[in-house]
Amino acid sequence: MNSLPDAKRYVDSFARPDGYNHYAWDVTKKLALEAWESYLNGRPFRRRINYMCSEFYKMIQRPEDGEFIIPRNSFRMLSNG
Repeated sequence: MNSLPDAKRYVDSFARPDGYNHYAWDVTKKLALEAWESYLNGRPFRRRINYMCSEFYKMIQRPEDGEFIIPRNSFRMLSNG
């Protein structure tokens, strides 16, 4: 992934999970894009991430190798993954 438009397409490829309203889903995707923007610009991601849906954690992983784009100590992972 080399650009913010690529990252946006990737983030937009995830389906909204059951139980998430449109507003919550938009906020989730916006946060994922903020993380990608920081990553792509070589800047540290300074926000703390509280519990989110499992789709969010997939959004902030590089699709080619599954590595997270922000330090794992920035968020609390779901127990199932």
